[in-house]
Amino acid sequence: MQKKKAIMIGAGLSNMAAAVYLIQEGKWSGDQITFYALDNYGSNDGSPTQDVKDDYWNKNHPMENQNGYIARGGRMLNYRTYVDLMDLLDRVPSMTEPGLTAAEDTRQFDAAHPTYDKARLLTGGQGIVDGGKLGLNNKSRKLLTQLIMMPDSQEEKLDNITIADYFKDNTEFFESNFWFMWETTFAFRTRSSAQELRRYMHQMIYEFTQIEHLVGVNRTRYNQYESIMKPLINYLEKEGCHIVLNRRVVDWKFKDSKMQDEITVTGLHMVNTKTDENEFVPVDDDTAVIFTNGSITDSATLGDFNTPAAENMDYGAASSLWKKASDHFYNLGNPDKFFADRDASEWVSLDRKSVV
Repeated sequence: MQKKKAIMIGAGLSNMAAAVYLIQEGKWSGDQITFYALDNYGSNDGSPTQDVKDDYWNKNHPMENQNGYIARGGRMLNYRTYVDLMDLLDRVPSMTEPGLTAAEDTRQFDAAHPTYDKARLLTGGQGIVDGGKLGLNNKSRKLLTQLIMMPDSQEEKLDNITIADYFKDNTEFFESNFWFMWETTFAFRTRSSAQELRRYMHQMIYEFTQIEHLVGVNRTRYNQYESIMKPLINYLEKEGCHIVLNRRVVDWKFKDSKMQDEITVTGLHMVNTKTDENEFVPVDDDTAVIFTNGSITDSATLGDFNTPAAENMDYGAASSLWKKASDHFYNLGNPDKFFADRDASEWVSLDRKSVV
């Protein structure tokens, strides 16, 4: 049956995009859309450290240093790759530049401040390395070309194959300038999936010939929370959407069915992260439930020069909910493939804090 209302689990970029398109293309009323979320920035935070010191992901690991801002995640913006994102931002007004959409604001700022990285690689005693010389030998070129040209129908050949496995007969690949730049730009490791490398090569093929200067990287005027999330939040709130924060959805209630491909949510169990109280939200037949089954930041931890980031073995808010759904329905994928091996999936970033 056609739905008339929606519950969004999480208030990150993808769910906000879904809400914008439901309103503008589906002609839904904004007051029929409700978000239940831990926060309203998802992986695009930009808050002062003081504001997040008691957040669900950080309250058990306080630091003495509470200066600066938190930027756990984000995306490397590229107009030619992120066409859908720019279309989305063209549909909402900028928060700071009157008369411009959020996309026009970004294009205007980026045109005035183009990216041109002078030093992607440095070598001790030599200084700047010429990144234009990718350093790929013939075997590396052959293997990389075969990976890129592999038809989608054959990609399953790369199941359980790491990048190290794929280049096992040509380990010189991992000493090339290309690999040094590609792995540091997109957070790859040798034990990352060869499938993921193939998909990134397709997605970011424009960067192949300009990765030494990153001239294809576009910039928002402010951090991505201020320039992307805030315009979306402002638009959706004006349209009447309900954004309920400090809620972690922890389990589903499904309609009993003998059919494994018939998935109907009848309720959501959640926890108020401020009061630790349990809550239950019923879901009627007119309501669609929209859910993103993973996050790059929802099990993040912080550290500083005096406090190492604690190892958080939690499955994460989004991924643990996916796991509970997949326990009910075999056709919802295998979250353990992405989250069970913490060492293989984690990544570390270093932010510089300026104190005035």
